[in-house]
Amino acid sequence: MTRAHALVVAACVALAACASSQPMRKNTPGTTPVAGTDESELWYAMQRNEEELKRSPMRVRDPALNDYVRSVACTAAQDYCKDLRVYIMNVPAFNASMAPNGAMIVWTGALLRMRNEAELAFVLGHEAGHFRAQHTLRQWRRMKDTSAFLSAFQMLAYGYGMPNTAMLGSLGIYATVFKFSRDMEREADHIGFAAIVAQGYDPKAGADLWARMLREEQTAKYASHSTVFATHPATQERLDDVRAAAAAVPNPGTKRNAAQFRAATRPFLEGWLVAELAQRRYASSQLVIKELLDDAPPEDRGVLTFYLAEAYRKHDVPGDRDKATQLYAQAVAMPGAPAAAWREHGFALAKAGDKPGARDAFQRYLSVAPQADDRAFVQRELDKLGGTP
Repeated sequence: MTRAHALVVAACVALAACASSQPMRKNTPGTTPVAGTDESELWYAMQRNEEELKRSPMRVRDPALNDYVRSVACTAAQDYCKDLRVYIMNVPAFNASMAPNGAMIVWTGALLRMRNEAELAFVLGHEAGHFRAQHTLRQWRRMKDTSAFLSAFQMLAYGYGMPNTAMLGSLGIYATVFKFSRDMEREADHIGFAAIVAQGYDPKAGADLWARMLREEQTAKYASHSTVFATHPATQERLDDVRAAAAAVPNPGTKRNAAQFRAATRPFLEGWLVAELAQRRYASSQLVIKELLDDAPPEDRGVLTFYLAEAYRKHDVPGDRDKATQLYAQAVAMPGAPAAAWREHGFALAKAGDKPGARDAFQRYLSVAPQADDRAFVQRELDKLGGTP
């Protein structure tokens, strides 16, 4: 057990002893818990684990992206901005969470699935809503007298039964420990929605995001037993609520800031797509990439088309190879296609018996990626086709 983990265990044991019918603190911006209260001990446990999160190799440290996401979080949280620290984690799934001490965690899989700043603001506004309403403290007090308490502090201390805990840090799994009730999730939705609409964001943006999440959930066969939103209101219910709330807004704003969002996230697009496919959930990844293509500017279509082809090739159910072959051919004709598109296009042409076309594709790959790790392998394939270095 590390010293940090020992401190968490001690804090959790102390919490079990002192958490009782203490009144809720008035959570005004810039305030902290009173020393000796169960809330102060909970914050202490979270702060110790936040140190692990800061050192995690999964943390995205790019200053520009962090500054941008934090600026949106501050817009969503308003006066509570000074209480927030934002951590972007390289995890290829849709999730964000909010710790009771002000640590907000955003997964890169969520950023990949968003289209604009308004959608990001809706998600971060929801998380800030949990902080404002002190949902973690309420949930902790509710758990104290149940058998879930022991599991809670074991998980915080050891990451018991949780994958990748060493990389994410104990704070990274805290949301699994403190599963908010559906009423809390609804309250956070309402707080976040009101805050974002007040800043002039288009209230329909949240509905657009949840409509896509519903389609992905319906596509992903594994979602029924591994969704991160198991304790949230059902996605269809949430979508209906957001649509109704948006329709009720008088004189709604129109701000979405799609260009600003793209400028901040575009440098990471290819890496996030690689991580998305590494999950091997190809049917849902195909949907995600197809929908990204629907909204993509011309300069992004090459890279998205290539990774859509990769999703079909790796899935490899009947008919997928043919779809991948067609998509590789489309990708190499588009701006922004990665060099690997030429390599895969070459292999597809070679398999189809088009030796001249395959030679041209391999030669193009080697010319645009002269330092590629697989250069020797591709050169051997080119030599078999009668090509020249």
